[in-house]
Amino acid sequence: MTRRKTMEEFREKAIGRNAQAQYELAYFLASGADAAKHRNECLDLLKRASAKGNTLAQYALGTWYANGIGVRKNYKAATSCFLCAARKGHAEAQYDLAVSLERGKGVSKDLKQASKWYRKAALIGDKDAAGALGRCYFYGIGVNRDYKEAVLWYRKAARAGRVDAQYALGFCYEQGLGVKGNKGRARFWYRKSRQGAHMLATVRRTVGSRRTV
Repeated sequence: MTRRKTMEEFREKAIGRNAQAQYELAYFLASGADAAKHRNECLDLLKRASAKGNTLAQYALGTWYANGIGVRKNYKAATSCFLCAARKGHAEAQYDLAVSLERGKGVSKDLKQASKWYRKAALIGDKDAAGALGRCYFYGIGVNRDYKEAVLWYRKAARAGRVDAQYALGFCYEQGLGVKGNKGRARFWYRKSRQGAHMLATVRRTVGSRRTV
């Protein structure tokens, strides 16, 4: 099936006020080589689908506001969209909402709520949230400092490939924080962190940052 034919089919479904179809059409248009040409249409589709309660559209619209895609950056609007999607269990929205709450971007700074949303996202498998939750426990951000809990979440994120968590876990092993000191394990995770950092830098140069639509 040609791209044009696929686009026509998406449009037919979207015209019928189907929120999922509207999101899918926006995703399809935003993924093409001519995405810039369709930016206004994509934004309109995401707004319409979001207003109908489509979780994917709500999160995507939030990323557009946060990154200034097709609109001026608006962290307040972004956070509002993230909250809508987060309440429905969208892990990435929960993570991005937590980041907003921790940094006070688009919403009043609230470290306790930030750690709560990091936990929610981490519990359903978001590695970035797991790493952030480990950091919260390590430094006592929004929670009581607890090195054992920090190690638990750092390990989950490290095993999933989160580079900063790999380094942090290595540090915990080196210093014996929350875990029995083990120089061999420390070297292992420091080495994984260096290897991962190199790979991550290569990927970012190739495909850019994550999370747009």
